[in-house]
Amino acid sequence: MSSFFKRSNGIYYYQWYEKGRQHKCSLMTDDEFLAKHRAIVLDEKLFDSSSCYSPKRITLSDCIDKFIENKQATVKATTLDRYVTMSKNIKNWFGSFPTNKLTTKEITEYINHRRKFVAGKTVHEELNIIKSSLKNAWANYLISELPVREWPKVKKIPIKPETLGYYSLQDISKLKEYFKGKKFEPVFLFALYTGCRRSEIANIKVEDVDLSMMTIRIRNIKTESDSSDVFRYISINSHLLQVLKKQVSQSKSGLLFPWFAQFAVSQPAKIMKKACYETGVAYKRFHGLRHTMATYLIASGMNIRDVMGVMGWTEFSTATKYIHLANAMKNRMNIVPF
Repeated sequence: MSSFFKRSNGIYYYQWYEKGRQHKCSLMTDDEFLAKHRAIVLDEKLFDSSSCYSPKRITLSDCIDKFIENKQATVKATTLDRYVTMSKNIKNWFGSFPTNKLTTKEITEYINHRRKFVAGKTVHEELNIIKSSLKNAWANYLISELPVREWPKVKKIPIKPETLGYYSLQDISKLKEYFKGKKFEPVFLFALYTGCRRSEIANIKVEDVDLSMMTIRIRNIKTESDSSDVFRYISINSHLLQVLKKQVSQSKSGLLFPWFAQFAVSQPAKIMKKACYETGVAYKRFHGLRHTMATYLIASGMNIRDVMGVMGWTEFSTATKYIHLANAMKNRMNIVPF
């Protein structure tokens, strides 16, 4: 028989009886959740299936919740929001599935299910959340061992040019009119005329804008946790000049778009989706503005290496995805807006 209790100093202790004698040991935590599951591990070692607690009660959802809780003090709010959003899909699929029954088979089934709805990159990120959650649970004595020995790989499916999605000149005209005078207008125009990633826009500082030299310094940031000091420079065109002048003069903090930096990861996409719905434009995500910039630059005849520099690409294969799309565009249009 075993149990755990809290002493006056706030620390939880584990006690058990063996051959009529009482034994005690510190669980080295004041967290009831953690104490309970450390007791489960000790039960498993001492009593096998006779324990009053069972490791079967520890679900993958429990592990994910604890992982996210532990990350609150170490990651940005936007990163945490992404963890929470992505974990919902995982928890909806696995429900109360116990971690001690988790195998490569269950993980593979989840991957195959998710690939029907989202890109391989998203599935890979979700898989990383599962891995990290289990490792965190093991490191904190929530589970006695890591249940999955061999992790399946997420196959990369080549992106077809037509699935990259760009906004046509007619689409851009409608969206410009829709956002005119709205708070989101400067971010929309900045994304359209620079091709910057959402995370890059959120991190641009006023000091990065040089109106005298007509350039913007961009930090090559792909994710919220990326702290890269690698920069690229983009020229300010006439479409963007007035927007930047206004933003620089109005900014009361170090960031060019401080309010945008506070957005949840999914918020820009929601705004674009609403705009597309109300204007009758086919929705291609907020990131579609980046695809649009890349496609128009290539269609305009810019040297592919120069396009890579503007977009912040390091792999030539990334640029080649847009070439056929740009060629098809040139057959339909005689002008480009850049």
